[in-house]
Amino acid sequence: MKQKSDNLWKFGSIPMIEPEDLGIVLATSSDIAVLLNSDTKISSILVNKAEKSYGNLDHWIGRKITDFLTTESIPKIKSAIGKLENGETVLYGLELNHVDNAYWQFPIKYNIHRLGKDGQIILLGRDLQTISENQQRFVKAQIASEESIEERRELEAHFKVLLTKTTDALAFINAKSGEIIFSNPAFQELFFKDDFKDEKTKMESFIAGNSERKGFMEKLSIAAHGSYDISEELETTSGEVIFSITPNVYRAAGQQIIICKFLPKTIRKQGEKELTENLLATFHNSSDAIIFTDVKGSIQYTNERFLDLTNTSHKNEVIAQNLSDFLGRGEIDLAIMLENVMQSGAVKIYSTHLKSSFGTKIDIEASVSRNNSDANGLIAFIVREVLSPSGREEASKVHSKLEHSQDEVAAKELVGSATLKEIVTDTTDVIEKICIEAALGITNNNRAAAADLLGLSRQSLYVKLSKFEM
Repeated sequence: MKQKSDNLWKFGSIPMIEPEDLGIVLATSSDIAVLLNSDTKISSILVNKAEKSYGNLDHWIGRKITDFLTTESIPKIKSAIGKLENGETVLYGLELNHVDNAYWQFPIKYNIHRLGKDGQIILLGRDLQTISENQQRFVKAQIASEESIEERRELEAHFKVLLTKTTDALAFINAKSGEIIFSNPAFQELFFKDDFKDEKTKMESFIAGNSERKGFMEKLSIAAHGSYDISEELETTSGEVIFSITPNVYRAAGQQIIICKFLPKTIRKQGEKELTENLLATFHNSSDAIIFTDVKGSIQYTNERFLDLTNTSHKNEVIAQNLSDFLGRGEIDLAIMLENVMQSGAVKIYSTHLKSSFGTKIDIEASVSRNNSDANGLIAFIVREVLSPSGREEASKVHSKLEHSQDEVAAKELVGSATLKEIVTDTTDVIEKICIEAALGITNNNRAAAADLLGLSRQSLYVKLSKFEM
């Protein structure tokens, strides 16, 4: 190195650094500075005081630098030292991974220089740990992103297969604009030609009759939030059809979406519409109470007459309640009727009591039937109050007197033929047998229900059935 003067370098006007200051300059201009002697042993090491993660590295001094390098870094340092010994200059940064004991390692990017002719080498390094950590974060983020994309593709595949295989017509509609976002093939077959396009097509465009289109989306949105179906006449590829629309609302990507299921109704002719109107009028104005329940007895619909019989002020007080709450024998009555109607499809007459909200009981007869729909199976109960006309009461009294007279004569004839205890025992057995036969008849030979009806355990009923050889 030639000098223009005693204290200036030839490649700049930088003053010569005093030996006692050189260590400070090296330590602060790099994160770590390592001085190697001719046999690659570490003769000195300087660590920037701002780097706390390295700790004290004085135990490196006197040992070869390869003792503190990972396996893949050793060939790199040997290659660089070989070039320096051959008089070459290493212009590229040398990235080495240091390892100290078995617990931690850190990456360093070194500039390597030869000092004088005695074979000493100095390595000035910059810590790559932050860059390495950022790279690891980037790799993890990239992997997570790719996994997320794969999961989304998988969900999209499931979603498309589900929509394709679903036979019901389904459409996803933007709740605000009314535009169809996408739909399944069943919907497209109903409403679109061969060159269909969901995008920008509004659901209102399918309403049969221009006057009905305004306010349709508001009506649909209210139905979705209220969880009930609406009926609408829509224009299809085959003409105008009345549909039952089942809407459900959810939020995705900051907007409300309504998913609608479209079921064509079979009632399309004018005569059938009139029949439906008459049936509805009969339901509401009937002198008999008409109740529709699900298969578990939960009340779904009822007319005003049922409210009269139970002294209920409003339908909301009975809807969703179980019908057994209003029957005289509660769940026993309901279980008997439901079991029989499920087996035979109908129950002609079933006698029991109906309880009002004031605790009074009314004698009733119920007829029960069910429809054959698997999708919306309902049980229909027609309940009528049992009135006792004077003629029937008189006939009942006469019949009762005759039976009493016959029983009295039969009882007198038994006197003398057996003891009083035996006569009472035989009479009790006859009454028990008659009651058991009546309970089995009411329950259609359902022994468990008959036992509940008689207030017996099942075991006790089986004992009595065996006793009477029934």
